[in-house]
Amino acid sequence: MLSKRLCCVSVLSGLAVTLCGCPRPTAETVSVDAATIEAARNVLEKGVASGGGAATVALAEPQGWATVTGKFTLAGTAPTNPSLTIDKDVEVCRAGGTEDKVVMIGPGNGIQNVLIYVSSKIPDDNPAWIHPSYEEVRTAEVTFDQKDCVFLDRVGVMWTPQTMIILNSDSVLHNTNLASTYGAKSINPTVPPGARVPYQPGAASTRGPFPVSCSIHPWMSASMMVCENPYFAVTGEDGSFTIENVPAGEGLELEFRVWHEKPTFIKDEVSVNGTTTKWKRGTFKQKLNVGDTLTLNVAMDAAVFN
Repeated sequence: MLSKRLCCVSVLSGLAVTLCGCPRPTAETVSVDAATIEAARNVLEKGVASGGGAATVALAEPQGWATVTGKFTLAGTAPTNPSLTIDKDVEVCRAGGTEDKVVMIGPGNGIQNVLIYVSSKIPDDNPAWIHPSYEEVRTAEVTFDQKDCVFLDRVGVMWTPQTMIILNSDSVLHNTNLASTYGAKSINPTVPPGARVPYQPGAASTRGPFPVSCSIHPWMSASMMVCENPYFAVTGEDGSFTIENVPAGEGLELEFRVWHEKPTFIKDEVSVNGTTTKWKRGTFKQKLNVGDTLTLNVAMDAAVFN
């Protein structure tokens, strides 16, 4: 005979087991406030921004400067961009075309609107790291304009201390929704025709480009990046770029990241100066000697943009 102290057990369909007469311990209720959740999210996002969760490694002090230049080209046939449905303020907006210009291929199969930037943590208050030529850039205004219901910069980029002037060169009303997902502040101002609205992102950079849109004309699309340092470039119509006066020196290795709207951070195989390589989340590292001019000719397969 079973002892009266034993619990009675009822089995239903071989799945559910109910204990009778035995008190069941309950889990302690855990309360997490919004600030704790936000702090945890920021830690995780910083890991994404740095390309991994490893601790930050102190960089060797630079002894001078170098130049990074090059060109991004497409290997293969460019994909067809989608069409836009333009059904408001058509007398103004259709002048901008009906093609959503996601992938723009220029002369020599150059890929336009590729963003390349130094993602290493660089102290922007140390003159050993920021070339004197950038001191005027630090306080310079950059512009972000819209004309014929098109953002004239498909990929905008700025340095954290800069002020960006949002312009409206159209005769119709726009709003410019800068929907930052991390770091830099978000704004969504209404911009009347001919108006100028200043935007200051604050001290924090973003983990990557974030979307820019206009809810009045929902087909309008662009991206914006706020960088911690001034060492960035966006490729022109022919796919070329140049970043001048990049910190350089013996033992110094910088991390770069590469992004395009369609594939985002490039993670597929690319050809760099004729050698096939694969970037991890668009990241590669590069040593620069003082006085170097590093040329990066990058060929990307058309399949990356499908």
